[in-house]
Amino acid sequence: MKRILIIVEGHSEKEFVDKVLTPYFFSRDIQRVDCFKIKHTRGGLTKYDHLKKDLIHSVHESEVIISTLIDFYALPADFPKYSEIIGLKDKLEVVQKLENAIVDDISDIFGDVSNKLFPYIQLHEFEAFVFAANRTLFDFYAENEADFAAIQKIVTDYPNPEDINQGKSTAPSKRLHQLIPGYSKVNHGVAIVQNAGIDVLFQKCTRFKTWVEMLIENAKSN
Repeated sequence: MKRILIIVEGHSEKEFVDKVLTPYFFSRDIQRVDCFKIKHTRGGLTKYDHLKKDLIHSVHESEVIISTLIDFYALPADFPKYSEIIGLKDKLEVVQKLENAIVDDISDIFGDVSNKLFPYIQLHEFEAFVFAANRTLFDFYAENEADFAAIQKIVTDYPNPEDINQGKSTAPSKRLHQLIPGYSKVNHGVAIVQNAGIDVLFQKCTRFKTWVEMLIENAKSN
């Protein structure tokens, strides 16, 4: 059984891995799960090179499956092949190609690492999970603290919250701050998602579910 190592870009993502993902991995008989924030930065993901340093350090390890949990929204433009990929119309294709470009970039240094490195870029950002968990918002906010009707309209318009677009005013986080003025990713985001449960995320966020299942399958492979 291989260890799963997930590199994340911030505190909320680490909390999500520790409190939501790791217990699920444990339930699937994967007992070795580690997660750390990108080390070479004071916060967030500001340069690809910061992530690359951690990936280079991690691929040296044996019996490990390495992945990432980073947002597509505001992704730094120095990611490999970014300029030739970012203009594609289909954003799902964009993130898939960016993930593949990361593997190719690290493979250029060490040889083929595609059997142990499986980058994941969240489409479009962490707050898509909050929209997936929208039914639990009533447990956190009073009626006068959130525009629940507008939130429900967004959920109806985007059955898969991963499709909520990444515009400067329409990205998931921007919408939440507009509709829930007191929303805090750090203080509320993970708690809302944890309260809803991972099965809700699997039902609504198909790409996320595929990623988690892929990690489990590869961790259990010989």
